[in-house]
Amino acid sequence: MNHSTPVGVHPEEALNHALLVRGLNEHGIYTRVVDGIRIHAITCGWVKYRNAHVHSILGPYFVLLDPTWDDWMPIYSWVIEHPEGTIVIDTGETARSSRPEHIKGGGMNGWLNQHLARINVNETSDLLAQLNLLGIHPDTVRWVILTHLHLDHAGGLGYFPKAEILVAHKEFVRPYAFVESIYPSWFDPHLIGHFDDVGGPFESGHVLTKAGDVVIVPTPGHTPYHQSVIFKTSQADFFFAGDACFTYSQIVSGFVPGINADRHVARQTLEKIKQYCRERPTICLPSHDLKSTQRFFN
Repeated sequence: MNHSTPVGVHPEEALNHALLVRGLNEHGIYTRVVDGIRIHAITCGWVKYRNAHVHSILGPYFVLLDPTWDDWMPIYSWVIEHPEGTIVIDTGETARSSRPEHIKGGGMNGWLNQHLARINVNETSDLLAQLNLLGIHPDTVRWVILTHLHLDHAGGLGYFPKAEILVAHKEFVRPYAFVESIYPSWFDPHLIGHFDDVGGPFESGHVLTKAGDVVIVPTPGHTPYHQSVIFKTSQADFFFAGDACFTYSQIVSGFVPGINADRHVARQTLEKIKQYCRERPTICLPSHDLKSTQRFFN
């Protein structure tokens, strides 16, 4: 295999089938087994943004002026049935997102979230329902890793009162565009730093497992302290990129669309991810990129 081009880069004409068109209320669980470990991509809802948010570099107030909307994108949660304990990466949203009181008290951030995105989640498609289909009880989940604290990544936290929830320390202390009212009353995450030597373009991170195969690395830009998760296997590294980008093609192009805390830092992060993919066979999985699951979980 030639790794000079990051894994996941495919010209549109090279795709041998059209994207699967799924109904918004369908279950969406994709599973891949690597080294005897099951990895699941769980579509626990759908989100759409205004076109200006996805395809331009305008700020939030200019984005709000755009009356047009992009296509629905999946909200992925990722589950690794690791021998040291089941890991959930991001918790998606819940059916509460369709109720106005869901982010009551969210102030300006709550108002912006209501008007910048549309979310489609119901009780049969959220993360809890999908875990039940897999036979995974939330109380058996050992770790929940949050890439950042936005609605569509932290909305399902309430399902995991017994898990160790890992959040970047500064992400929790200085969150960006978060809505605190969505957090359960018991929310008391394990705040981590990125102080372990992990080598490569990220240099430092947080090694989670004793086996050293699950590593959390800083990928700032979308929020100032956004983080991503790497699962190292004998076949390839799985890079769970959160909202470092909407799609992997944006890593290739270096284009940083949408609303970011720091666009320059976000672009530097994309370059680091691209470099990592060049150095190692890597499957890069942004949280809203339907094409990734079509290519790597079918």
